[in-house]
Amino acid sequence: MGIERAAPRDAAHWRARAEEARAIARAMRDSEAHRAMLGIAAGYERLAGAAERREGGTDDVACGPEDARIP
Repeated sequence: MGIERAAPRDAAHWRARAEEARAIARAMRDSEAHRAMLGIAAGYERLAGAAERREGGTDDVACGPEDARIP
């Protein structure tokens, strides 16, 4: 199972990472590790949501030098 390289700011990239984390969690036998992996998947989903907001222009948080806003 592998993830295709994509721009880290792309929502599809983070959603694919979340799905991979959920697949790994399903294979885990240890309940604590399983919960931790699901938490990682949830974090990737949050990153995907943030990427979608940036793509849609509804996120006003600067993400890097190209996004710097000078008053």
